[in-house]
Amino acid sequence: MIIGVIGLILLAIGWLSEVIKTIKEKKSKLDLKFSILYFLGSLCLVIYSIQIGNLIFIILNGIVMLLSLISLVYNFKK
Repeated sequence: MIIGVIGLILLAIGWLSEVIKTIKEKKSKLDLKFSILYFLGSLCLVIYSIQIGNLIFIILNGIVMLLSLISLVYNFKK
């Protein structure tokens, strides 16, 4: 479980840096298909985390899902 938490934290940090850059530039440089697939994958992981009742994974997957959603929104704006 520790490896999973570390992995999700690293993903969240990676997304956070990308989202900060996206917000500053007011546009996303990520491919639209990638953004959609990543958001949907994150959403599935949140649902799965809820089903298994793992609060840590619910929170971390939720954060990554939110960050990917922000990038997706900016991607649609361009």
